[in-house]
Amino acid sequence: MVFSRFRKSIRQKQLGLYSGQLGVYRRYLREKEGWDRHLNNTKEFILQKVRSLSPKSICVLGSGYLLDFPTEKVLDLGIKLTLVDIAHPAEVVKKYASNNQVEFVTKDLTGGLVSKLTDSKLKDVSFFTLINIVEKCKPAVFNADMVISLNLLSQLSDIPIEFLRNKKLITDWQSIEIANSIQNKHIESLPNGKSLLISDIMEEYFDSDGKLAFSRPVVYVDLSGLSEVQEWVWDFDSSFTYNEDYITKMQVVAGRV
Repeated sequence: MVFSRFRKSIRQKQLGLYSGQLGVYRRYLREKEGWDRHLNNTKEFILQKVRSLSPKSICVLGSGYLLDFPTEKVLDLGIKLTLVDIAHPAEVVKKYASNNQVEFVTKDLTGGLVSKLTDSKLKDVSFFTLINIVEKCKPAVFNADMVISLNLLSQLSDIPIEFLRNKKLITDWQSIEIANSIQNKHIESLPNGKSLLISDIMEEYFDSDGKLAFSRPVVYVDLSGLSEVQEWVWDFDSSFTYNEDYITKMQVVAGRV
């Protein structure tokens, strides 16, 4: 039992459950001007839908540091918030722990994949085992008037896939299959008619002259069913830290499910 807990602690560090969120915040500080446009677009889209739909409760999936959620404005409307993430930043918990309008839920939104990797020995991990876990996982149920998938869809598989690829446990095509399966399961969990989805869907890489060198999709599921769609460009990285050879921008889509 002691060794099992020790392995779990080590594996959580290897997976970067907490350092990943901190890395996002640090990138925001470096890229504040470009990120603020994206974050403000996200907040304004959410506020538009909140004003038109008048929910009494909202469940936010992938709440993180709440950089992209209009928290104070929503709370001022008397709306109850359920913040769902695999790990909640201590600063956010401290700020809202005593607020009776806010509830924190810690949940693995990857179809059980992170939980499996946290608890398992590497010799028990295989592509087929992992894909089977995700596909058999029952879609999560969220009881709120509005459910928001907040800049989460493309990132859901990042933590497990990066870990698995570093350990040489999956191939490139297997990583896409896993990402597709996790994303499909996530879409299934969003209640039709009362959900919002905001996500980057395409990474675009530009050279120092501003010419598009290449792009790659980061969402593999069909989003053509979204309604009331808005789109914009997220200036993600201008300092060559995400990709040392290129400036990186993201194509973002927001809509009702």
